[in-house]
Amino acid sequence: MNLKLLFIITNDEDKINKFINKFKLPFNTLVRGIGTATKNMLDFFGLVPSEKVILMSIIPDHMEKEILKELRNKMKLQEIGNGVGFTVPLSSSSKYVNEAFLTKKEGEKMQTNVDYHLILSIVQEGYADKVMNIAKKNGANGGTLIRGRGLGSKNSFKFFNMTIEPEKDVVLIVCDRESKNKIMEAILEKTGIKTKGQGICISLPIDSTVGIDE
Repeated sequence: MNLKLLFIITNDEDKINKFINKFKLPFNTLVRGIGTATKNMLDFFGLVPSEKVILMSIIPDHMEKEILKELRNKMKLQEIGNGVGFTVPLSSSSKYVNEAFLTKKEGEKMQTNVDYHLILSIVQEGYADKVMNIAKKNGANGGTLIRGRGLGSKNSFKFFNMTIEPEKDVVLIVCDRESKNKIMEAILEKTGIKTKGQGICISLPIDSTVGIDE
């Protein structure tokens, strides 16, 4: 059984929360964005810029068809303006992620032959600099930070009957095939799930690149 990264981009956070609760997915990160309609178009229709929510969730591939059916039938993502959903195969993931889905043993890798990978490290807020420093020491050239928050996390707590989710740092790092495992192992050693950083680490295969080693 392989794992995939599910992306859902929509403007309805309530439906995102219902989706998470229904499928009980253990690894979910929510980030925010803005729709890209031009100012002239918004002014013409008397609209304001629309805020988007982007869910990144790790799923086992055997759930993919059921999840995509849910996105069509319940969230109506096939209708214009409601958003999009898609999945991307992972090239590797940390032991903790694999164990959560009862998949591969420690050290077993998902097989890919691509030259470059995108590493996603999701850690507690404030640990992005540490992740990036570790990555650079192990062969990475740089990275990008986006802010998010966990959904359905065991670390959430109640405050006046409201669930408060811990903030997350999501660090994106593009690296070559030879460096990937070394970088991921170093990040997990210092900021993994059993450390204060409480991080997980996955990688996605990259098909084509521009601006890398050109």
